[in-house]
Amino acid sequence: MDRHIIVLVADKRQEKLATLLEGEKVSYAWEERVREKELCEKIYVLPIPVTKLDNNPVIKEKLKQELINISRRSAGEVKVFGGVFNQEWVEFLKEYQIPYWDFMKLPEVVEGNGWITAEATIAETLQQGEYSICGQKVLVTGYGCCGEKIAKLFAKLGAKVIVAARRAEVRENIIKDGFQAIGFEELAKNLVDVSTVINTVPSLVLTEDCIRRMPRGSLIIDIASKPGGTDFEAAKRYAVAAKLALGLPGIYTTSSSAKLLKDAISKYAPLREHVREDQLWIFQIII
Repeated sequence: MDRHIIVLVADKRQEKLATLLEGEKVSYAWEERVREKELCEKIYVLPIPVTKLDNNPVIKEKLKQELINISRRSAGEVKVFGGVFNQEWVEFLKEYQIPYWDFMKLPEVVEGNGWITAEATIAETLQQGEYSICGQKVLVTGYGCCGEKIAKLFAKLGAKVIVAARRAEVRENIIKDGFQAIGFEELAKNLVDVSTVINTVPSLVLTEDCIRRMPRGSLIIDIASKPGGTDFEAAKRYAVAAKLALGLPGIYTTSSSAKLLKDAISKYAPLREHVREDQLWIFQIII
């Protein structure tokens, strides 16, 4: 049985992924696709987040129809990988009983992705800001996988780090890790002398009241899912630089980011022993 891996390329990370996977590499537009063997294992690698497919509804619909057709053929097999599946995709894949794996729920990917995101956040801070990190007062909102690693990396580079978290038990962990911990009700008053804020919370936490207290020339890097957790209009009014920095692992250290995904695919969809090298095909679809 041939194995076809179809990578829907939405950033440099997925472009690198296609080069790391084993098999013959073929790039093509969907319309130019040659007829494939019916008896074939297919692995689809969707973007991170999967909602990037909404930017190209034609390809999205072609993909869905192809998945439906394959799922109805008893001879073929199909597996789907992607990141941050929304309710639409979860319901679709369950309806047609298509097995899928969310990269952003696989522990090994989440852990590695967290460190890559932290490094990339440092790079964004240096590119967008006016200060060196050593000696800065940096406030991080949220202490999940990314927030924790961002706080630790800034601290290693000499920043004084404050972390805002909602739950008391999380604030206890923050203090154990050596940082000042505050609740979100204390956020505004702690921003008066902060040069950089890193937001990881995907809801509005950096309100106008918070932003107006920040010094002019200060910086907000918001890495939370779109639309982020910052009042960007207020940031403009108060001369605070603010950037919604999404998909950082797809921009920075793309080879390391791609390897995380490649290793996950190899673990959860291992190559069968009877598949020969000349039966492996890697297709790239640029979306």
